[in-house]
Amino acid sequence: MALFIAFEGIDGSGKSTQFQKFAEYLFKLNKYNNLVLTRNPYKDNNIRAVLKESNNPLETAEKLADLFIQDRTFQSKELIIPSLEKGLFVITDRFKLSTITYQSAQGIDMNKLIEKSAHLPSPNITFIVDIPAKDAAERMKQDPIERNKFETNIDFLENVRQNFLKAAQILKNEKIIIINGNQTAEKVFEEIILNFNLITTQSK
Repeated sequence: MALFIAFEGIDGSGKSTQFQKFAEYLFKLNKYNNLVLTRNPYKDNNIRAVLKESNNPLETAEKLADLFIQDRTFQSKELIIPSLEKGLFVITDRFKLSTITYQSAQGIDMNKLIEKSAHLPSPNITFIVDIPAKDAAERMKQDPIERNKFETNIDFLENVRQNFLKAAQILKNEKIIIINGNQTAEKVFEEIILNFNLITTQSK
C-alpha cells in the first residue's frame, strides 16, 4: 500500500522528531514496508543562500516561494511520484504546506500560494505538530545549532503557526490532522499513531 505522509509545523515544534519516530514505527510494523524518507529543501542550495540574505523575515517572499515550489516540483517528479508508483511509503519532513504558511506570513496571499502549489501531489495524510511559538522558541534555546531569520522571530513564527491552522481549514479536501505538540514526545507520537491507524483502517 503506497502512502505519502507529510510532517509539518513551525520550527521547534518537534515535527522532525516525530518524523523519525514514525518512520521507525512503519519500518518495524511490517517487514514488507519499504520506506522513502525525504525532507525540504530537497536539492536547491540557492534556498539556503536566500534565507541568509536578510535578517528581516518579511523580505524575499516571492523569490523564496518560487524557489521552494520549483524544488518541490523537482522532488515530486524525481522521487515522490516514482516511489509511490512502486508501492512505497514516502514520508517527508515538510512539503507544500510549509510554503503556503511561511510565505503567506511573509505577505503573499495564501490562496495565491495554494494555487501556485496546486500541481504538487497532496499527501494522503499531513500531520501538523502544533505548538505556540513562545514554547517552540524555548525549545530551540536548548539546541545550539545556528538559526535563520524564520526561526528566531517569535512573532513571525506565531503568524506561521496560525497560518497552519488556517490552511487546514481551507484545504478541507485534504487529510490534515492537527496534533497537540505541547505534550511529551511519547504522547505526541501516540496521538499520531492513533490517527494514522484510524485513517488507514477507514480507507480499507
